[in-house]
Amino acid sequence: MSPLAKKISFLESLSRTLTKAAFVVAFFTLLSSVLGMVRDRLLAAHFGAGAELDVYYAAFRVPDFFYNTVMVGLISSAFLPVLSHYLHLNGKDTLKKKSPDSDQTCPKLALRFPEETQNFIHSLMTVLAFGLFIITGLLWFTTPFLTNWVVPGFSPEQKEITASLTRIMLLSPVFLSFSGLIGNILNLRKFFFFYSLAPVFYNLGSIIAIVFFVPVWGVTALAWGIVLGACLHFLIQFGPAFLMGLQVRFFWNPQHEGVKKVFKMMLPRSIHLGILQLNLIIITFLASTLPIGSLAVFNFANNLQSLPLGIFGASFAIAAFPALSVLVAKKRKTQFRNEFVRIMGQVLFFIIPLSAFLIILRAQVVRIVLGSGKFDWEDTILTLNVLGVLTISLFAQSLNLLFTRAFFALQDMITPLKSGIIGLIVNLFIGSAAVKFWPQISLLSEQSSRFSGLSSPVAGLALAYTASQIATFIFLLVGLQRYLKGIDIRAVKKTLFKIALATFIAGMAAQAAKWLWGIFIPLSSFFSVFGQVAFSGFIGIAFYLFICKNLKCQELKYIYEELPSFLRRKKAQ
Repeated sequence: MSPLAKKISFLESLSRTLTKAAFVVAFFTLLSSVLGMVRDRLLAAHFGAGAELDVYYAAFRVPDFFYNTVMVGLISSAFLPVLSHYLHLNGKDTLKKKSPDSDQTCPKLALRFPEETQNFIHSLMTVLAFGLFIITGLLWFTTPFLTNWVVPGFSPEQKEITASLTRIMLLSPVFLSFSGLIGNILNLRKFFFFYSLAPVFYNLGSIIAIVFFVPVWGVTALAWGIVLGACLHFLIQFGPAFLMGLQVRFFWNPQHEGVKKVFKMMLPRSIHLGILQLNLIIITFLASTLPIGSLAVFNFANNLQSLPLGIFGASFAIAAFPALSVLVAKKRKTQFRNEFVRIMGQVLFFIIPLSAFLIILRAQVVRIVLGSGKFDWEDTILTLNVLGVLTISLFAQSLNLLFTRAFFALQDMITPLKSGIIGLIVNLFIGSAAVKFWPQISLLSEQSSRFSGLSSPVAGLALAYTASQIATFIFLLVGLQRYLKGIDIRAVKKTLFKIALATFIAGMAAQAAKWLWGIFIPLSSFFSVFGQVAFSGFIGIAFYLFICKNLKCQELKYIYEELPSFLRRKKAQ
């Protein structure tokens, strides 16, 4: 085994031996999120919340819609089940084959599949490559028309730049699509390390572009940074996968049964994802008619609230999906209900207090992450108010991820689709009303300049998005009732009451700590503001855990039981 192959074997064995590999995934998710905040800080420093970033974020919409609707639907919902089916039919593969000079599994053979499985993979890759070439070409030629539709309020010059950046960014779905296929193959073999590392390199591509190329190429460099990040996302998985035996061969067979099954399975999921992406297109559409910087402000705030959403909401939903699917397959309805309620409680245990802390400390968080260079105080006011409105729906956004996967586990694709349509209608209706009437109905800015950010219609767009998420949540919750008959409603209400009470007391403590820090320490530097957030957050979390412990919250017990055994023994002493 070569030295490089041995290193790959070590890294992957590490991710397999940690508790359910969750720590590896969570660590790199957090690292990727931190790099995302570094990227946003650099963007804010170089451009502020102005026209250039409006153009940059608008240029994302078409490539993102294409990738998240078509490719994510194909990769996340169809490819892996069909691949697993072929491996199950073949029965044998070379995963357990040993290297002649080592007791470890030889990584060069770990991704070598039986011939029929290889034919399926190669056929799908070939059809995918052809489809990407055709669709990308069509989008490239129709970009000016699509730009006019997505951002009708932009000036002709802004539309031209948006179209130019969009055409560059169309390269990113190509790399991300093949990277997604390879990542799913790695996941099937329980090789999580490089899959988890890929998003980190994606954000690094943008950071490299901002630091080294923006001074030379301006906003165009940002688009090439996205392409660079997508390329790195692909290479960090393809390189190790190739060394572990993944074979790449183009084989044109669109009539292959596996390929046809993949495209048939992806359709419902792609429609649902398309509706979710339309929500962001609606925001972009409406924001283009607002004052310069509105779209940038919304995206900055949305990225900030996405940190707890990604770490807790998405991670719990992703982890729950296989377990819920197995329980449904085994027809264990009672266990399904109990497991679902338990996971829902854990999500709320984290998300509700984090939402409260984020609302209390939103001004400080915005200044820490974005407050530099051209990002001035007015931009800060706008962003913190939009962040506050978006954070109100953080619980709904998190549970929507869990609810949707519960429906998928139950093989109910229609209810999530209906919920997406409801959310889309609410977003469009309230967003359109906000653009037209928000300055008239927002009276707070006339009473105090402290709330001047609320007078901007972009706060109305945030309210529309929040309302759409809550409407989706209500619809999904009602739809789940027929699957959750028999659950202990009193126990659920008791859990929610304990979390809410602990959050209220912890929030008051965090607010008091923030106030005291501000009295004794001038908030005139990055470190003093960071210290205020750290001190207030620590006090708030300590109070929250203390109250939850005294209220005997079951969720705290679950978390303790998930700790490594050596930590639990130490605590018991």
